[in-house]
Formats: sequence, structure tokens, C-alpha cells
Amino acid sequence: MRRGIGQGALAAGIAGLAALLPLAAPGLAQEADPPPSEARLTLGQQIAVEDGTLVGITPLELSLRRATRVQSLQFSLSAPFRLNDPDESKTLSLGDPQARLLFRRGARNAAIETELGYRENDLDEEILFDDIDNEFVTVDGGRVAQTDARLTYVFGREAKLGGEFGLSWLSRDYSGTTDPDLDDSETRSGNVVFYLEPVPLIRARVLAQASRTDSDDGTDSRSDRYGAGASLQVDKLTNLDVELARTDIRRTEEDGTIEKADGPSLSLDLTRSRPLGDWSLSFGSNPGTAGRREDFNIGRTLNLRYYDLSGQIGVTRFQGNYDPIFQIAWRQQVSRISEFQASLRRAAVTDDDGDEALNTDLSASYSRQLSGVSTIAANIRYRESEVQSGDNEDARSASFGLNYSRDLPNDFALVAGASIIRSKDSNGTRDDEERVYLGVNRSFSFLP
Repeated sequence: MRRGIGQGALAAGIAGLAALLPLAAPGLAQEADPPPSEARLTLGQQIAVEDGTLVGITPLELSLRRATRVQSLQFSLSAPFRLNDPDESKTLSLGDPQARLLFRRGARNAAIETELGYRENDLDEEILFDDIDNEFVTVDGGRVAQTDARLTYVFGREAKLGGEFGLSWLSRDYSGTTDPDLDDSETRSGNVVFYLEPVPLIRARVLAQASRTDSDDGTDSRSDRYGAGASLQVDKLTNLDVELARTDIRRTEEDGTIEKADGPSLSLDLTRSRPLGDWSLSFGSNPGTAGRREDFNIGRTLNLRYYDLSGQIGVTRFQGNYDPIFQIAWRQQVSRISEFQASLRRAAVTDDDGDEALNTDLSASYSRQLSGVSTIAANIRYRESEVQSGDNEDARSASFGLNYSRDLPNDFALVAGASIIRSKDSNGTRDDEERVYLGVNRSFSFLP
């Protein structure tokens, strides 16, 4: 997978943090009761057949959550040990470790949040982690380690004057790769936003953002953005958000070539509430070293008794060409014991080398509680990158997973499953993976 400068990658693939209230509404955190504290350790033993090789796996997972009305702490760790892994020279090795720490402290009108994370995995499994917004699909058999940090402070979100300060850092380190575009990189970014509410129906803002990416191949990217915007309540049902900014991009290639782009960035979002859901309209225009990108979308959401449906359809313009873009998401409680979710999205992306692509992402999942102690779940995902500028190859990847779990006495659980990943690029290069596993886990809760 290609590296990206979007902050969505800072939390990709990490579950368990969604219970934390967003910084966008810090005052709400003080009104709701905090979630109960929890500390849980899970150990297990599994036997897996991976691409025809028998591998022993010892999963180790730790989760910790402590919360009060003014602060919360969450920590998660996953470190599976592997025996006789054919890809490792040692008999006993560490599989795909992951760790994440998040701390938040908030008063009624202000909050500070910090997050640290680490993730390491095979590149062919990036389909399970990366976001469509900032990554290209790449077919390669190596590994990637990602380390990230984030610090955010907000104040005055419910006052006439407020603001937000943010800093983030992301490092991606590759090993065992053959793709020349997969270079180690480090990205540092920061943003400052001040909010002003001159009248109750208008909330204006002044913003500044900066991002710096340095790659080991000598490619350096610099992006600065500053401007102003406002959110307006047009009437009781209609809201309008407008932002106009100046964007400056400077990119130094490994051969010393300098590419520059500058100009205005414009975004417009219009939302109108309806009894069963909202209508939306959005337009965005941003400069880039390969050309200006313009997006236009019309969307609709439906919140009904048995299902939720949201969709957008539009067009993107780049280098004089028009391409359709769309997004649809469906969630349905099929019955009291089963649930189905599906989504399809096509969107334009730009990586930190300035290359442009259209990414398509299809995913679906189904879960069913077979009995009071057993559950089965299946999921499928397909991703494709169609490169529009740059020397990357078009590529696609698909994955399928089936998992079964059954509770046993004394906090034991039987787990079993299978997964298949298929990847291919426009050069005909393939990278496939198959895995079947069976094992027993046990969980320990060590908080009263």
C-alpha cells in the first residue's frame, strides 16, 4: 500500500476507541455517565494452516479502560506469537503486533486528547486496515510498520470564541519489499482553527494547516493551507458550510526536480433535514501538482425502522476528464439475532508523491448468533486503484473471511475460521494468501 498524508491512517484498523466521545462536542462528555472501567487479558492456543504450512499461534490480547466524568484512558495490545513461521528465520517469532494508547481529559468547554499507536503487518493484509481516502493498492509481499502520534486541544466549542490546535506524526517503515515506490517516510502535520460566532446562526472560522513528508528516496513534500470559512443556519431545516482557502504545494523529487502548485481551495456543503433523513449537496475544488481536482456530490440518507441507508452520487473532474464517483452504505438488523452491513464507494485520492487515482471499495459483512453461546460471522472486501497520474500500477485486492466462536465453561472459548486474500496488478504480478485456523482462547478480567 502506498503511504498517505491523511490523518485517517492514524487510526486505521484499530477497534475499541469509538466509545470515546468526539472532540467536536466536549461539553457532552460531562453530561453522560462514563463507561464502566474494564481490564481484560485474553490468551489462547491455535493451530493454523497458512499456504500449506502448519503454524502454531499463541494470541495475546490486552485491553484496559478507565474513565471518570472528566477523563478517560484506553489501552489495547495485540501480540500473537508464532511457532515455525516459514517467513521467519527463528523458530519462535512475533506475528503482527498492534498497540494503541488514548488519553482524554475535558472540562465543560475544553478538552485535550493524545493518542499513540503502533502497527506491523504483511502488505497483503493492508486491505483489512487502510482507508480508501489516502492509499493506493500495491501488490507486494513485504511488511510495513506504522508508528503514529497525535495531540489535539479544543476550547470554547460552546462559546462565542473558541479554537482547536492539533499536531500529528506518522512514520511508515517497509521491509522485504520489491516495489520501488514503497520507501520509508515520515509525515509531520499541524493545524490551528479559531471559531467566532458573531450571531447565533453563523459560526465563522479562520484556519491554517501545514504538512511535511520526508521519504528515504529523497522525495520531500510540503503542503500549506490557510483560509476562512463559516457554518450558517439558512432556516430551521437547512444548513450551509462554506470554506475558501489558499493552498501551496511544493514537492522535491529524488532527481532534484521541483514541482509546485498553488491556488484557491473551495468547499461547499449544503444539508437539508427531512423527516426520514437528510438531503445533501457538496462541491470541492483543490489544486495539485498533477492538476486541479473538482468533486461534486448529491446525497441522501434514510433512517427507517428496520434499516439505515445512505448514498451519494456525483462526478470528479481531473485533467479535463470526468469520472463518476459514488458512495452507498446499507445496514439492516435482519432479525433479533442477525445483522447485515454493506458499502460501496468510489472516490478520487492523491498520495504524498502527488500521484492521482480513483479508488473503488466494496465491503459486506454478516453476523448471526446461532445460540446463546455461539456466533458465526462472514465478511468480504474488494479494493481497486485506477492510477490517473504517476508511474504506479493499477492494482486490485480482494479478501474473504469466515469466523466461528463458541463460549465454553470457565471463560474459555472455541474459535475457528478461514480467510483468503487475492491481489493482482496491471503487470500481472500476483500475491495470494490462504489461512485456516482452530484454537481455544481464555479471557481474564482483573478489575472488580
